[in-house]
Amino acid sequence: MGKSRITVFILWLAPCVLSFSAAGQTPSPQQALEEVQRLASECEHGKYEACNILGIKYMNGRGVAKDEARAVALLQKACEGGSAAGCSNLGIMYAGGRGVAKDEARAVTLYQRACDGGSTGGCSNLGGMYANGRGVAKDEARAVTLYQRACDGGSAGGCSNLGDMYANGRGAAKDEVRALALYQQACDVGEAWRCSDLGDLYASGRGVAKDDVRAVTFYQRACDGGEARGCFNLGFMYAVGRGVAKDRAHGVTLYQRGCDGGLALSCAAVVDMKLDGHNGRGGTTDEPPGAALYQ
Repeated sequence: MGKSRITVFILWLAPCVLSFSAAGQTPSPQQALEEVQRLASECEHGKYEACNILGIKYMNGRGVAKDEARAVALLQKACEGGSAAGCSNLGIMYAGGRGVAKDEARAVTLYQRACDGGSTGGCSNLGGMYANGRGVAKDEARAVTLYQRACDGGSAGGCSNLGDMYANGRGAAKDEVRALALYQQACDVGEAWRCSDLGDLYASGRGVAKDDVRAVTFYQRACDGGEARGCFNLGFMYAVGRGVAKDRAHGVTLYQRGCDGGLALSCAAVVDMKLDGHNGRGGTTDEPPGAALYQ
């Protein structure tokens, strides 16, 4: 069922919404500074979820200069203080050798601790280690159990990974219907790239009845969720009039969104649309959307 993609290291954020995010606003530099200062103070006073969130900021360079060694120290403090999410994110650092010497066995221990502590992201990440035999003996059946636990807890990554296992018959009997339902579940709880994958399946008729209208719906959800590939594929559908009324101008707008999201193929499509008056890709109009990304 399409190209399998096992997402091993799902970044699990603690269930805490930053004040400016709740309103859907981008923080000003002053707000970002104040947020960091507040988190640092709370972390210092034993609020360990604050240590986790601040560690994530240093991990990714959001609102602060990227400092992976500092992130490790903060996530270590969070984990030791009882933050399951902190343990999971610390595991990510050890698994990838980010800010600390790479140690996959240590990552497995941390993911297990996180999973046992209620972090669905920790369960999903631990499943990835078992699925691929990283830091632990490969055990696909165990991976399926962990992905199921994560999915049942509301982890988009867990549902997505579990779908891949069923799609490919890894650790469980192959079941494409079950896989599709899990991909749908992952899309529904925020896995934007999986929405784009679902669009590909419906646009091409791989494992499902071909349905361009439904493909457009999934591409729209992916694009709205920030998935550049979804914007690119949706742009193609508008450019050639598949599943939606043909609208080349809107196709260009969507290709530009994909380009702005870092997808080089979408940048090339913007140029093609301006130079080629026949279609939106510079290729045949019956070429499945996303094909260039999957070949």
